[in-house]
Amino acid sequence: MAADLFERSPDGSHKALNRIPRAATEERTPETLRQIARHLEEWNVDWRTYSETPMDVRELSLRFPRFSQILPIYFGQDGVAISDDMHDATSEEGIRMYIDETHPRCPWHLPSVVAECYQAMALFHTENQMDRFFSAAAMSGGSGTEDFLDFFPLFARLCIEHLKESHSPLWEPKRK
Repeated sequence: MAADLFERSPDGSHKALNRIPRAATEERTPETLRQIARHLEEWNVDWRTYSETPMDVRELSLRFPRFSQILPIYFGQDGVAISDDMHDATSEEGIRMYIDETHPRCPWHLPSVVAECYQAMALFHTENQMDRFFSAAAMSGGSGTEDFLDFFPLFARLCIEHLKESHSPLWEPKRK
């Protein structure tokens, strides 16, 4: 379909073509796109094999780049936030400490942390699964005094609350 659009609008004037890569020359673009489509159609891959194969620890770890730093540093060791004056800190206090240390760069860090919280809740369904992955297998971290099933929603909520209270939206639609 994109190849057909390029043939009808070789100058790229059709709005849908703005984000589609082009060949070295405009004349070659339709045929190049058709070659790519034929190549993909010829793949003889049983995609069910991939969808039925569980992810391994390394693949899952790639989904949590922020947690791989946050959980061991802030909630590792004895399961409490690491700081001289916070050895008896609650999970909430540890999360707030993390948020305070990211401030004022929060809008560039906290949305990713919130996303990782929700990914963890979507991918792991029990406390045991979360504990085995985040505490032992991959992250060597902890969740303070909370179960991960309580910790991740708390972490996400506190991050969102901070962003709402301390940071205006970074984008505003243009007014007509």
